[in-house]
Amino acid sequence: MERLAGLVSHLAPPALLVSLLLLGLPLRVPGVGWGYASLALLFTTGQPWLALLWARWKGRVSDLHVTRREQRWPLLLFCLVLIVVGLGLLAWTGAPSAMVRQVLLVLAGLLVTGLVTLGWKISIHAAVAAFVFFTAGAGDVVGAHAAAAGLALVCWSRVKLSHHTPAQVAAGSLVGIVVSLAGWFLPA
Repeated sequence: MERLAGLVSHLAPPALLVSLLLLGLPLRVPGVGWGYASLALLFTTGQPWLALLWARWKGRVSDLHVTRREQRWPLLLFCLVLIVVGLGLLAWTGAPSAMVRQVLLVLAGLLVTGLVTLGWKISIHAAVAAFVFFTAGAGDVVGAHAAAAGLALVCWSRVKLSHHTPAQVAAGSLVGIVVSLAGWFLPA
């Protein structure tokens, strides 16, 4: 079971899930082009992922999942700056509001989990999985059930690997679901 948990954890890292969500937006929302999705991807997950690889190579983080809480804040701060720059570029280039809204929600999730992780180890994997699965599966009963199953699998894997406690994945899941729901209240 530990091997399966490791596989799930490696197949559903936050950067990959957010990348798939952003790249899927042109397929789900008319008028959102691939150029805007690529620009959002570059600043939201592309450059942050390269920074994480560099930090791992330099020994600044213990692993690619950044399981040591004290190692998270420099990367989270860097991601925050990149996402704000990306949002500025999206606005400057006239990106559709759906793309801007999606990146704003990613930023909101990063802000909440980043602030929490300064004092307590929340599961960013669970937060991102909840946000992505429920955002992508919203408005469809089958999609909502698939989202819940996917989230449960990610949470199980993080606990099984002893990277998080049940409370940490529950808190992360709650943050992700709340951020996903907030998307319904942002102007179109």
